[in-house]
Amino acid sequence: MKKNLWRIGLLAIAFSIMLDVFGLTNRQVFAETHYYDGKSPYYNSCASSAVTKDKVWIDSVSYVELKYSTTCKTAWAKVTLTRPAIYNNELDARIVRSTDGKAFTCSSTGGNGVVNIGQTSCYTPMVYDLDPRKAQAQGKHLIANSDASIIATTIWY
Repeated sequence: MKKNLWRIGLLAIAFSIMLDVFGLTNRQVFAETHYYDGKSPYYNSCASSAVTKDKVWIDSVSYVELKYSTTCKTAWAKVTLTRPAIYNNELDARIVRSTDGKAFTCSSTGGNGVVNIGQTSCYTPMVYDLDPRKAQAQGKHLIANSDASIIATTIWY
């Protein structure tokens, strides 16, 4: 009896190792941790070397930009209204990294907060974005007096 249990145990271990080796398990992906992740674009003057990799209009009065620092090798999202906001939480942005899904919004520490009454833009904290990593910016414009919003996304860079 003990021998059979021992064999069953060994078979179970061997089977689980085979599943893992051949990539048949659903392994959890852990977020990468990089020095610049979650920091403001103005940290270490990263924003001073910023270039816009893509700009997409969300609607007729707002757009989202994918910003990239050539010095820091980081990316962040910025959304802009062409007029001052007329209600709180009118506009928000999100940056997402492709390799691990790490994401930040304007409200995250390192960002400057969502666009509220009278404001015209906000930015997210940065994600490290050196190849093979890529990042995408997403912009969200909340529709007044509703739970609906219009969302636009940039290319991955």
